[in-house]
Amino acid sequence: MSKFSLLQNPTGNYNPTTSANVHEHSEEIAQIKGEIERLNLIAEAMWNLLTEKGFTDEDLVKAITEIDNAKKQRKKTLEEGGKVDTHLCPYCHVPLQNNGKLADRCIYCGHEIITSPFKN
Repeated sequence: MSKFSLLQNPTGNYNPTTSANVHEHSEEIAQIKGEIERLNLIAEAMWNLLTEKGFTDEDLVKAITEIDNAKKQRKKTLEEGGKVDTHLCPYCHVPLQNNGKLADRCIYCGHEIITSPFKN
């Protein structure tokens, strides 16, 4: 399917509201660009703080490589039908439900816990 086919209606003609859609998407893109700039600024500030504490660029590259390799391994495990480690509720010891938010929630007792602020 061509990306341009998304602009067409079922009869094959181009959708007359395309310019409105383009404007809407342009606003979304501008918001995303702004968010990326903000996150880059935060990352740079955090790195400056860490270099003041003695961390080096080599330390950063090593940490990035370790995280990237762990994510690749997790993806490979899932693709092969394996299970990845899940976090258990500290109260009732059942797997926590990843609800896509910052905190995971136990579906049995309702306890919420942040297992990782960087989870996918």
